[in-house]
Amino acid sequence: MPDPASGPDERAKHFAAIRDHARQAVAGLARDCGAEFITRKADRGSGMTDRDLEPLTGARATRDIELGARHAARGYIRQAREAGHSWDQIGHALGVAPNADADQTGLSVAEAAYTYAAGNPYTNTAVRYGRSFAWRCRSCDQAISDRGLIAGPADGEVGHSEACPRLAAAVAEWDAGWEAEP
Repeated sequence: MPDPASGPDERAKHFAAIRDHARQAVAGLARDCGAEFITRKADRGSGMTDRDLEPLTGARATRDIELGARHAARGYIRQAREAGHSWDQIGHALGVAPNADADQTGLSVAEAAYTYAAGNPYTNTAVRYGRSFAWRCRSCDQAISDRGLIAGPADGEVGHSEACPRLAAAVAEWDAGWEAEP
């Protein structure tokens, strides 16, 4: 993975490689599902041809890969929360940015990461029932319903045991942050 401080040329090469790998994964998935490939002109006016998926088949396979990758990302996010990583750390690892798109709604990197994991806050379900992201606390071994960052860990991480040291540390850190505010 490129270092965020790396130059634009390195990042461009990295993302070109990502696009190539994604295209190969899409073609492989479609081929494994029995899709047929077509031959089309490489560019307008060019005599060159490319062998590719029929566009709607390619779009479907791309969406399937996207959904599978999103599921895998949520699994890694769950593991990160279980390992004690904050939403801010997760957001930086994901490279999300507040309000970059509908999947990254929030006022901070941490809130954008939570939205990526728990879903858009403006859906009917989220407005009616709220959002949560489930994980298991390694300190108290309880299932946690993480409701995000708005009210702090005492109210936002529902399910910890009363004597959970992780929750106590998170609450102390949250409280210290508020005391530091002018």
